[in-house]
Amino acid sequence: MVVKKEAKSSGRFPTHIPGFDALCAGGFVHGSVNLVTGGTGTGKTIFCLQFLNNAIANGKKALYVSFEENLEALVGDAMEFGWDFAKLQKEGKCWFITFQPVTGPGLQAEFMHLIQEKGIEVLVIDSISVLAMMYEYNYFKMRKELYILSDTLKKLGVTTLFTAEIEGEASLDIGAGGKLSRDGIVEFIADSVITMHNAGIGGESDRAIRVLKMRRTKHEKGPVPLKITEKGMEVLKPTKF
Repeated sequence: MVVKKEAKSSGRFPTHIPGFDALCAGGFVHGSVNLVTGGTGTGKTIFCLQFLNNAIANGKKALYVSFEENLEALVGDAMEFGWDFAKLQKEGKCWFITFQPVTGPGLQAEFMHLIQEKGIEVLVIDSISVLAMMYEYNYFKMRKELYILSDTLKKLGVTTLFTAEIEGEASLDIGAGGKLSRDGIVEFIADSVITMHNAGIGGESDRAIRVLKMRRTKHEKGPVPLKITEKGMEVLKPTKF
């Protein structure tokens, strides 16, 4: 799929995921930190890979940091949608790297160096929940490190997506409460929170996506149906209740 070049003056970073940018005034805020969260199999990684592929098509350099995925399998899965990250890596347009969380305090500094060295403009960290587990017995340390990471990425001007997995299914009822990540912290640090759902609203597709919050943005409030096709994710028109 050919992606149109984006305007540089908009202050927005379009995802070019069909239907998504219309939900949030044209896309993510440039240089923001954004959380994509939901239960197992809701499409979080597909959303991030599609965003990354579209950003590269618009001339952005991208970095994908994984703490738990087999990167070879991940790149292979992306090819099912026509996203050839192996080729893009060889061309020096993106980098896929994996870290073990036990790497310790030097971990953040290591991939911050990569961001500056490679001129990275788009970053995916999949998943932030695994990184947070390094500090699961020290809540204060966990909160501090996540704030430092988020603040550093913003200062570097990188538009970032964190993924987080929750147990079960994210509620479609905004008033239901409950954590939106395993640590329960990152959703408060992030500039936006996107929740993904396997079921709940019926219609053409029984998947849904919701922009739960997005700072400095007028956005669609409710859950919106989506489908996953051979070309990737497509957000459908909002359902009126």
